Amino acid sequence: MFFVGARVPNGQAALEIVAKVNGKAITNYDVDQRAAFLRMVTNLDDTKANRQQIRQDATQMLIDEILKLEAAKAVDPTIVDKSRETAKNLLDENFADNGKSGSNNLRDKGIDARNIQSKLVSDIVWGEFIKYKFDSQFRELESIVDKALLQIKKNSQQPQVRLSEIILLPGPKRPMNKTLKLANEIIKSVNRGADFNDIARQYSAAGTARSGGSLGWVLTNQLPPEINEEIQKIEIGAISTPLQRDGLVILIRKEGTLQNGAADPSQDVITIARAVYPLKKNASNASKLEAAAKIERETAKVKNCDDLLALNQKYGSKINGLIKNVKLRSFNTPLQNLIKNLEILVPSKPLSFVEGVSVFMLCKREAHKMILPSREDVFRAEFDKIFGSLSERYLFRLRRSAIIETDL
Repeated sequence: MFFVGARVPNGQAALEIVAKVNGKAITNYDVDQRAAFLRMVTNLDDTKANRQQIRQDATQMLIDEILKLEAAKAVDPTIVDKSRETAKNLLDENFADNGKSGSNNLRDKGIDARNIQSKLVSDIVWGEFIKYKFDSQFRELESIVDKALLQIKKNSQQPQVRLSEIILLPGPKRPMNKTLKLANEIIKSVNRGADFNDIARQYSAAGTARSGGSLGWVLTNQLPPEINEEIQKIEIGAISTPLQRDGLVILIRKEGTLQNGAADPSQDVITIARAVYPLKKNASNASKLEAAAKIERETAKVKNCDDLLALNQKYGSKINGLIKNVKLRSFNTPLQNLIKNLEILVPSKPLSFVEGVSVFMLCKREAHKMILPSREDVFRAEFDKIFGSLSERYLFRLRRSAIIETDL
């Protein structure tokens, strides 16, 4: 590594080049920012080994982004500039929160939004390049979709499972043993509340990464035997153990099942109200018990969701009290288990969360009705399959032909 000589903010390390890709530099600032973003998204345990692996993964992502942009610009030198506005809109759409734009929200977390916008530009540009490069394969999509739709209608009463996936691809900076370790760390993080789909968008090597890893409904008899066997073992909302297949590490989340066209309860659409008694993050157990007793006494008088929302307002909670028309599966597994057993308009027992003690009430519940996927949904799924395979192979070619220097 060597000093570049650029100015850096007070308190930060001197700017250094930590990698070069065909002569283009990646600095320690670039890597630090991307690593901070990955830590935010994955919420992996803050251990020395995880910090080191995330930093290596961040470096590899930045290397791959340079390779992708170079390949695309060789075809259309203006493609990056044409993609910036779309990337900015995506950044605000995906990371906006509490009335703040995505850029401001990332900045508040110490992350330079320009670094993440550059990643989104790379994703957009790469998508356009792969479609152009392999135009003949993509031109066959319409007929593939026609056949897929016929098969879906034919098999609508067959056992199906709704899945999402994260495909981890071992690489120069993460061999198989470390990739398996990362997979297990991701499982731990998701079980603590991290968003599986957000992690898929950043880490998955599959074409489905662009849709958060969603595979949609899949016929169980069309799954590879080892994957089908694994998902039969796990509950809805759970993640499989890491599976090795064709040199990849696969994580599968089971999100729902269909038998004879009837869905499991996780597909029900619900409206739920909640009242949150706010507590400080470092509140004592005694304070939590006192708050739980208070909220339990007061919710005993609550007769409907409007009453519970009024109680939430009385407590001065800044948490949104009403969640309307969402699928039960959109909640994490512990909350799913709580909500699915609630009776309409009967408050739950108090539960302790980071933000305080909460009570939930089910306002409305509608059983899922079997709806066949639209042509657009099927097109996107088939596109992702083709895109993922072609993207992976072509990126390998670019890595092999590139001159890559790195100290990490």
